[in-house]
Amino acid sequence: MRAAWVAMAGVVMVTGCAGLPQTTRTAVIHEVKLEEHLKPADLTVHVGDEVRWANHRTLAALIDIPGLDTKMLSCERGFSNMFGRPQEVTELDPNASASLCFNKAIVISYNARMRSAAPGGMQIEPGTIRVVVPTP
Repeated sequence: MRAAWVAMAGVVMVTGCAGLPQTTRTAVIHEVKLEEHLKPADLTVHVGDEVRWANHRTLAALIDIPGLDTKMLSCERGFSNMFGRPQEVTELDPNASASLCFNKAIVISYNARMRSAAPGGMQIEPGTIRVVVPTP
């Protein structure tokens, strides 16, 4: 039984990467910190750069990116479901991170929904990622 689970996990991991277009990554990582607020809330990156959301809070947070689709990604970590398909919302536990690389120029608007002990229990911080093509 355990061997079947290990085999299934391997298939899911392989298919998770197989669906993404082949685009060269730049090896540049931009970190968006979830602290009291998003830092930075607005970010400009190049095509192929990695955008990493890191939860530095003591409570979980949700990253909600409406319209997230495989066609716009060249890499992802933490934004896919068990079948390797991108999902628009991912939950980050404290001290956890998730990341995306975009394969074309695009403007992404998203919300960080950070759990809070304040009344209402949720602090919503909007963010924007501008993905641009590098100039020669």
